[in-house]
Amino acid sequence: MVKLFRRTDTEKEEVRDVEKTWFGRMVKNVHNNKGFTLVELLVVVAIIAILAAVLVPRLLGYTDRARQARAMSDLGTMKTVIETYTADQGQGVYPSYKIADANYVGTILQKGGINWQDSTKDGIKDPWGYPYYYVTAIGSDNNVHYIIISPGKDGKLNTADDVYTTDSVQPTAGQPDSATFAVLTQTPDPNSIAVSSK
Repeated sequence: MVKLFRRTDTEKEEVRDVEKTWFGRMVKNVHNNKGFTLVELLVVVAIIAILAAVLVPRLLGYTDRARQARAMSDLGTMKTVIETYTADQGQGVYPSYKIADANYVGTILQKGGINWQDSTKDGIKDPWGYPYYYVTAIGSDNNVHYIIISPGKDGKLNTADDVYTTDSVQPTAGQPDSATFAVLTQTPDPNSIAVSSK
């Protein structure tokens, strides 16, 4: 036996009331038209474009700050390994940038868990894909100093986006001061700089 469902007069009035609202007309129109008009699609595309124009630059700023923070973290880890080696085993002498030396920085960092492979492409790179540089030199105070530096986003040393650390400076973002950068420029030739990867 089949029972037919009939709406009461009150239910019919409620359906008519809903159909009179904006939402009710939209639902009714969607069922009738079965598609969107070109104007509706253009409005949606315009809204998405406006949101993208506002949000993308902000997200890129966060990405750059995150990369800079990772580079500072990498440098902090390298600094810790180097300082620990210098205090425990290096007898107060910083690791050398020369591959042939027994206290070569790459070997020291490898023992500390950092993949410094300057003869291959597999070595540690900064967040922008550039190698880290390690240099030691005698400063104006006649003491040996070191600098580990990432060239930053532009890939060039001694610019405002560099990230570096030295024996006396914690990991810092920005252009090294002239005295700090002099450590890099005092090296006699490019082969005297330890590079984390090629």
